[in-house]
Amino acid sequence: MSLSTIIKKIASAEVIKSNPPVLIDIGASGKLNSIWATIAPFSICIAFDADKREFDYIEKSDTVFKKQFVFNKIVVESSDKAKQSFYLTQNPFCSSLLKPDAESLKQFHYSDSFAIKETVEIDVIELKDVLAKLNINSIDWFKTDTQGTDLRLYKSLNETIQNKMLVLEFEPGFMDAYLGEDKISDVMTYMEKKPFFLTNFTIKGALRMPKDAFERIYKSNLARKIADHTLKKAPGWSEMIYMNTLNDSHFTSREFMLAWLFATLQDHHDIAFVYAKRANEKFGGDFFVDLQKHSEQTLQKKIYSIGSLFKLINIFIGKYITKTF
Repeated sequence: MSLSTIIKKIASAEVIKSNPPVLIDIGASGKLNSIWATIAPFSICIAFDADKREFDYIEKSDTVFKKQFVFNKIVVESSDKAKQSFYLTQNPFCSSLLKPDAESLKQFHYSDSFAIKETVEIDVIELKDVLAKLNINSIDWFKTDTQGTDLRLYKSLNETIQNKMLVLEFEPGFMDAYLGEDKISDVMTYMEKKPFFLTNFTIKGALRMPKDAFERIYKSNLARKIADHTLKKAPGWSEMIYMNTLNDSHFTSREFMLAWLFATLQDHHDIAFVYAKRANEKFGGDFFVDLQKHSEQTLQKKIYSIGSLFKLINIFIGKYITKTF
């Protein structure tokens, strides 16, 4: 059975139609996650886009999602104020509720990205209040990139909602970019106690040298761009993805179905296979047998793909160079 056929079957399943997947995107860059594009037609998306318009939130009609709610506020873990200070930085993607750590950032080549252009008072809202407004009591995919507050937003939700999520995406830092930020060590320590396992850990970074030295060595914009893209960097932050173990007995066929799909769309067919096998053992039925077969067949095909061939070639070249030198 093809993946497109399986997705149609999942979308038309009664447990999905009556209880669609809920996706939360905090700190969205305006670009739709390519994986979400696949599941959007039968999913509910809650996004946050602070701007100057005078509304609390809107339900968008021109959307690829089954339903999409856009809030023009910044999400906070808790607040007794309607507004908070927000630091607008030279690079818009570095703007945050937290003040950049200027002293620590001096040692990195792109420190000017965090230079504060303006401090504004911006409307804020608690995540639990958002869910209450929309009468939503569970989240399936939680994606957050808030420049330093990812973990505290997740922790602001009650334990039941936290533990029932299927996918979690965080982007915490190694480096001290913001005062009082949630760091990678904080995320990993907290998540060790939760029913999740790490599936992706992509390290991003920066050149650990002052901006003036970087610009003295690379005098043209072209040279700086080449250096920025090609030189080895010190770890600065990481894109982390967790998935649920689904070990709790309260998880239903709906959660196993979606977990299988989410893992498959992330190209984690090993994880998808295990979800399908466990669901087949727990619930039975031909559909979970089909999901398990699809994962098994994909795993078999993957090792003969062009991508796998290039990986093998690189391994052999690496071993040959090591032996030679």
